[in-house]
Amino acid sequence: MRKVSNTPRLVYILMVLAITLACNMPLISNTGNSTTPTVTLEATDTSTSTPPSPSPTSSPTVPTVTETPTFTSTVTAIPLTPTNTTAPVACNKASFVSDVNYPDGTNIIAGATITKTWRLQNTGTCDWTSGYKLIFYSGDRMGAPDETVLTSGIIPSGAVADVSVTLTAPTTLGSYKGYFKLKSPDNVVFGINASGNDAFWVEINTVEVEIFKPFTPLQAPPTHTPTPIIKNLVPFLRPTLHFTMP
Repeated sequence: MRKVSNTPRLVYILMVLAITLACNMPLISNTGNSTTPTVTLEATDTSTSTPPSPSPTSSPTVPTVTETPTFTSTVTAIPLTPTNTTAPVACNKASFVSDVNYPDGTNIIAGATITKTWRLQNTGTCDWTSGYKLIFYSGDRMGAPDETVLTSGIIPSGAVADVSVTLTAPTTLGSYKGYFKLKSPDNVVFGINASGNDAFWVEINTVEVEIFKPFTPLQAPPTHTPTPIIKNLVPFLRPTLHFTMP
């Protein structure tokens, strides 16, 4: 049996391998320092690698920016000049001047009838006429009517007038206080003080009837006894009768 040598086949395989390596080998410049080229093989994973970005073939276009002029505004504060504003005076307004009679706390006999009088000033801009009323507002009525004519004439603005109402003191002893206000012809209720809404009042104490007794001093003055005057008595002279005989 003839024996076949494997040498030619081995040589053939080595030549094919050499040619294959030569085709795949990258060209490396000769630096002149080394005679043996260095081959670097890099494995590339095509499944995860990112393809290189293509190089731009043209220069990017830079947008043109147009500058807008900026205006700086200057605000100058102008101080406000304070203005003195006077509140308008109300048409209907009054002011308390005094109690003409029966000041607060006056003792009145229970059941007695009195006429209470206040002195008021018209501090409004409207004149008080007969259409104005004195009205009972609250508290102890003491027999006061719902309203009483304020005046039969005219009380001009700024004038002072006396206004009155007839009352009856309660029969039960105690302290009583009734409040009153004014009312205009168009039914506007008003009062006194700066607000023009406060009420004025009458306040009395009812007491029992007192029987006045003559005043007896603690020590009686001495009684003056006149001293008798003794006068010289003229003796009684009897007349002498003379008879003449015929």
